[in-house]
Amino acid sequence: MPTCPAGHLSSARVRCDVCGLPTTQPPTGPGADAPATDETCPDCAAVRDGRFCEECGHDFTAADSTEASPLPLTPNRPAHPAEHDGTAVLGTARSAPQPGAAAGPQRSTWWAIVCADPAYYQAMADGGVLDPAVIAFPAHAPQRRMPLNRARVRIGRRSLTLGIHPEIDLAGPPEDPAVSHTHAMLIARPGGGWVLVDEGSTNGTTLNGTAEAVPSNTEVPLHEADRIYVGAWTVIALHHQRG
Repeated sequence: MPTCPAGHLSSARVRCDVCGLPTTQPPTGPGADAPATDETCPDCAAVRDGRFCEECGHDFTAADSTEASPLPLTPNRPAHPAEHDGTAVLGTARSAPQPGAAAGPQRSTWWAIVCADPAYYQAMADGGVLDPAVIAFPAHAPQRRMPLNRARVRIGRRSLTLGIHPEIDLAGPPEDPAVSHTHAMLIARPGGGWVLVDEGSTNGTTLNGTAEAVPSNTEVPLHEADRIYVGAWTVIALHHQRG
């Protein structure tokens, strides 16, 4: 059975089905090149070979539906126009049906788009927040698309010792070392909205490239075109897929 650089035994041949790192001992012999399943990746259409897509890193184990949160709804500020800059942006909540409109069910799926942003990394370096000689921007950081499939979605880095397994795991590959193990959380609101809560992270959480970090342990409403910045280079944007 192949192993990854972290030492996990993996039933997948290309990427570890525990952490997603490339395996170091691919199997040989008859049938070694045969795909483990006929399922294809919804992002890049590559044939599935384990938990993570070998091309883009998509996690096949997560569901594609969002649970409603039992917490009370926080009023939202007025919507503002979206500024499209090539980065995936946050989606707004579903609007209420108009009088006389059909009341049929609508499928609504929220996705988190996780990217490495070189401009954010450079701004951190220019501001003296990080030392490029110590923390280098990753040479390969594929975009990841993750479903928000529960009422509370944690952002952080997994730790087997501490028993921390965040849904948006920035432990890699590649690992963003400036992200706290329990960094922040996304909380779903009834009606389709989301709020962000920084859980007292070491390096803070910012929105839309501003220098001022959001207050710790405080709910911050999220809106269309907002972008969440954490760690040394990570940006997380939400996409609302309807229909």
